[in-house]
Amino acid sequence: MNRWIRWQGLVAFLGVTISICLILFLVVDTIVKRVIENSGTKIVGAKVELEKADLSLFPAGLTLFGLQVTDPEEPMKNAVEIGRIAGTLDSLQLLRRKVIVNEMSVEGVRFGTQRIKSGAISKKTEKDGKDEKKNSIPGLPIMKLPDIQVILGKENLQTVQLIQSIRTDIEGRKELWTKNITELPGKEKIDGYRKRIEALKGTKDSKKDIGGILGSAGEAQTLYKDIQADLELLQKSRKELNSNLANFKDQITKIEKAPQEDIRRLSEKYGFSAYGLANMSRFFIEPGITAWIDRGLYWKAKLEPIFERVIEKKGGAEVVRPLRTKGSDARFKEKEPLPDFLIRVAKVSVQLPMGDFSGAVKNITPDQNILGQPLLFIFSGEKLPGVRSVRLDGAVNRVSPGSPEDRINLSLEGYKIQAMSFTQNSSMPLKLEKGDADLNLNALLSKGFIDATVAAKLQGVHISAGGTDADSGFGKAISSALSGVSTVGVKARITGPSDNYQVQISSNLDEILKNAVGSIIKDQVALFENKLRAAISDRVSGPLQEAKESLGGFESLGGELESRISQLTGMQGGGAQKQPQLGGFQLPFKLPVP
Repeated sequence: MNRWIRWQGLVAFLGVTISICLILFLVVDTIVKRVIENSGTKIVGAKVELEKADLSLFPAGLTLFGLQVTDPEEPMKNAVEIGRIAGTLDSLQLLRRKVIVNEMSVEGVRFGTQRIKSGAISKKTEKDGKDEKKNSIPGLPIMKLPDIQVILGKENLQTVQLIQSIRTDIEGRKELWTKNITELPGKEKIDGYRKRIEALKGTKDSKKDIGGILGSAGEAQTLYKDIQADLELLQKSRKELNSNLANFKDQITKIEKAPQEDIRRLSEKYGFSAYGLANMSRFFIEPGITAWIDRGLYWKAKLEPIFERVIEKKGGAEVVRPLRTKGSDARFKEKEPLPDFLIRVAKVSVQLPMGDFSGAVKNITPDQNILGQPLLFIFSGEKLPGVRSVRLDGAVNRVSPGSPEDRINLSLEGYKIQAMSFTQNSSMPLKLEKGDADLNLNALLSKGFIDATVAAKLQGVHISAGGTDADSGFGKAISSALSGVSTVGVKARITGPSDNYQVQISSNLDEILKNAVGSIIKDQVALFENKLRAAISDRVSGPLQEAKESLGGFESLGGELESRISQLTGMQGGGAQKQPQLGGFQLPFKLPVP
């Protein structure tokens, strides 16, 4: 026995093994804590902090305490704070380098909690997330008339563009006609016809036999045909020139009416259109809806790596980028494939001002295509202190990576309003002092396109208006109208691509606000349009007059054609006896018009 075992070596091996186990036992929690903080911080773009991590081996499990995820938009607040996360790992799958959690509990979830220290990881030079939407509503534009000169300084007037276009066409056509006229029968050819006529006259006066007379008649016939051919060419050119001139005059007449379209377009954009007057509630409500949508899309983009990873094919294996480290993992074909990371069920308890409610999230994995099931979540609560009932459910579907689809449904009944902001309009925010609210939201984001509906009903409410414009005539009219409102209904439809979606809103507030401020708005609209009309007229009058004057070149070209036609007509005998005769030149005898 002593030959097979060397006690000194065994003792040394056991000593090293025990030392390694003790070191791992002492530092493994720190390693896990650091990995979670570093990975989370990279994903979120702000500090992710963990108070404590506890990794157990028998049974294999992990418990996290005090997780804080900083809101990148507000570094002094946490987007989410979780008191405790605990789960048991599948030991057998862990040996296969797969982290499979059959059930996890997530306790004490809170949102928007205050931080002691800033969670920013770098000084921001630009605002994160989506830029302000190009079609977002900045507020009530009718409150203050916009500066007309500022508008004209950044807007391209369609009238000016039309004038520039027609002037280019006129100059191009004049240049072409100037060239064409030089190639038409002119002075040199007309002089030639005069000489031929003189020659025929000499033949007539001389005493010739009958053969000579008949010969000169043949020459006259040929001359007549030559003149007639050139005359027809000039007349055809004159007709075409006149047609061009008439067309340009017609275009200029239409351009003279074009400023009205510019006035209408700019009035709708910077003033208050008829649509805006009939849909005033959108100026108060849409900014708030837009802010919530943008916030959701922002966090979706941040958390996208949790739901899907980039997969490449190399030989017979799939190469994926792991969440926890740099580099890549090669995944070979498995008989019973499982994702590298999977939480089958996470039971979650959430703490909100309206009350505590619970729910579950299933199939948390970045490899849904392997699992074959989407991430599902459902939360609900009834008879809570601040709400009669609440239900939230939805899915994040990446089973087919090429066809991503996210769905969310929210139903809220009997929510007790406690002095909350009704809108995010900076010039005149509306506040709800009290009331009950029912809300239904159904949203689908499929392949980058949003299709969502929101319906809200508020009862027993009291609305107050504040802000910088509350004391203006416009603001007082709105405040007075809203003071008698106790029930508010709002419907919204959000559609389109996620980076340029459109919001359509309707509310019973529309008619109330329209009646309250209709006369004030109409007066300001009329004032704004009159100023805009005068400014646009001043801007386009000069270029328009220049365009009209440029038509004078066509008049002179037409005069030149008329002169040539008149001369050739006067030379004809027979069928042109009533035309003026220049220099007494005409055929020496009458011929029938062919």
